[in-house]
Amino acid sequence: MLLLVGSISNANNVLGHTFSGDESASFLAGVEMTKIELKLAADQAVSNTTNAKEHADHLTEHITANDTKEIKERNSRVADELNKTLTDFANMIESSSPAQSDVNTKASSINDVLSEVVSARIDKEQIDNVTVKALVVNDLVGESLEHYGSALGMAEEGHDVNESNTTSSEHTENQNNETASIVNVADYQSAQAAVSRAIELYNEIKPTGDSNSSQLADSLNTLKSKIDSKSAFDEIDKVVDEKITPLLSDMFELNLAEEEVHGTSQNETHDANTD
Repeated sequence: MLLLVGSISNANNVLGHTFSGDESASFLAGVEMTKIELKLAADQAVSNTTNAKEHADHLTEHITANDTKEIKERNSRVADELNKTLTDFANMIESSSPAQSDVNTKASSINDVLSEVVSARIDKEQIDNVTVKALVVNDLVGESLEHYGSALGMAEEGHDVNESNTTSSEHTENQNNETASIVNVADYQSAQAAVSRAIELYNEIKPTGDSNSSQLADSLNTLKSKIDSKSAFDEIDKVVDEKITPLLSDMFELNLAEEEVHGTSQNETHDANTD
């Protein structure tokens, strides 16, 4: 049964668009990535301003203008606070010498607002739904893959990642399964954080007494290990396509396909179950 989100009985909500499980998962994954970029920016605000500024620049990429519109329809105050707090944080990171205490305070405020945003945008039944959470895990794996490709200086077009800024020697290194050359440290950090969060979320929904569940856990940890050790992109992509995607799809009946764009839950045939 297709789940619908956005309760019209909530005093803060108005009659509007209802969301499928896939849409809810995409939004929740966007919130997770916003939290990841926020933490990475805050942690490096003083020690590495270059990386901090890049992470701060990514803060507004994961919650779209359409998402903000939907949030505003349900809770105008929360939508306005989200925009204001994100803008204030980015401006602080851009300043010459932000105080770590001030950065931490603003980051904490944003996390509080994001919690309100989720409550306003997504019905609790879907927040707790195992299928939706499995789709979020899939999206975070996709985010990790995308950021790792960017960290290597590669440009992603759909599922295929094409060489963009890497040199011939770097490409040769990748083909020989040697340590890949990281050209964007901030993207590399995002890739590491995304897969770590995917593992945490999977552990929350991991079925017990299922051999496939252990295989998937091992595969997710393998993905993290390969990213941490800067393995070749093709080697990492293979773990996702041949292990993680089919196991995740079969275990939670997600109907994921290898050619699906990683990082988005856009499978039109999938229905999020309430089991």
